[in-house]
Amino acid sequence: MKDIRNPEDVSGGPVFPASMNFVAPIIVEGLVRVGAANDGGYVIPECLIQEVDFLVSMGVEEDWSFDEQFMRLNPSLRIHAYDHTISRRLFRRSILIGAIGACMGKWPLKEFFRRVRVLQSYNAFFRGSAKHFQERIYNRVDLPVDVTLEKVFERIDSNKVFLKIDIEGCEYRIIEDIGRFAGRISGMVIEFHDIGPLRLVFNAAIARLQNFFEIVHLHANNYGGLAADGVPEVLEVTFAKKPLQGPAKRRTELPLPGSDAPNDARRADYKMRFCF
Repeated sequence: MKDIRNPEDVSGGPVFPASMNFVAPIIVEGLVRVGAANDGGYVIPECLIQEVDFLVSMGVEEDWSFDEQFMRLNPSLRIHAYDHTISRRLFRRSILIGAIGACMGKWPLKEFFRRVRVLQSYNAFFRGSAKHFQERIYNRVDLPVDVTLEKVFERIDSNKVFLKIDIEGCEYRIIEDIGRFAGRISGMVIEFHDIGPLRLVFNAAIARLQNFFEIVHLHANNYGGLAADGVPEVLEVTFAKKPLQGPAKRRTELPLPGSDAPNDARRADYKMRFCF
């Protein structure tokens, strides 16, 4: 998620309004970071990594570090990744444009080599048990590239699925479908966008998902700004299937030291506090 709307450092700890206490995560043990050190990495329960046998990764752009590390930790994992904005052909075209730009002095040579490395990484990872579909996850088929969750799950022969969802606002469109397939989903992480203007939509989405899942981690993406009441505009929410073992105590302060990291490494992470 690359959308800087509030460039200043925000390292304070705004107290969430009491009306948002429902997003305070349940305290669970064994949370680990999977993926990149900054943007592209997510914090999830370690037990889920070994429990699931299928990862559906929605929205990858040029970063599949989450998928790669998940597979390293669970070598028997199968992966279906969805992103209509990338392909082997488009990466090759990007390399050609990079070469022309470098020859004309418009871009540094290192940008050309960066694009070459992206294609090499794509070719190395998306083969065998990891497959990329050049399709857009949507709630209906409006365009030839659109695919619904019904089609996604038709391609999967598993009832132990983990979802990673970063589809730039379209997450709200598939909440109802996630509920339909909740019995086959062990856990998921969803990046929710535009929480200020879409607060009612966000609240309804979380309420729907909490019928089936518990929130076990919450992280604010510091590429986004803050709503008027101090709530971050972009939240990464980790869910695990109900019921969880043990008492349902909730965290009151975030981020989690040792696991969380700012998406934009140049700026401090947003701090969050809940009061019950």
